[in-house]
Amino acid sequence: MSSTVATARITAGQLDQRLTLQSRAAGADVLGQASGAWADVATVWGRARPLRSREIFAAGQTQNVTDVEFTIRWRDDVLPTWRVLWRDVPYDITGQPIDVDGQAQWLELLAATGVRDGRA
Repeated sequence: MSSTVATARITAGQLDQRLTLQSRAAGADVLGQASGAWADVATVWGRARPLRSREIFAAGQTQNVTDVEFTIRWRDDVLPTWRVLWRDVPYDITGQPIDVDGQAQWLELLAATGVRDGRA
């Protein structure tokens, strides 16, 4: 697949959702878990594509998990420890951000809600 074809599959007009990128402020609890509040890093236009919804059994209870693929314009500062706030729902980034076309034009973020403590 040529880079022209890969680039052509995303257009600026498809970035029709407001997304807020958030990072957790520094801080840890007595167990060493991150405890800082979430802070807004940037509000950007993006595309949101829900991929699937499933139930998992964790910590003695059933949880609903929804996977979403977010596409935004390229940024080189996004970390997999961040989250995306979309429609007032936090989605934890679940892997390394992906350079869609290898040309630092579009960034794909795979994320899920209900996996970690995203609401904290």
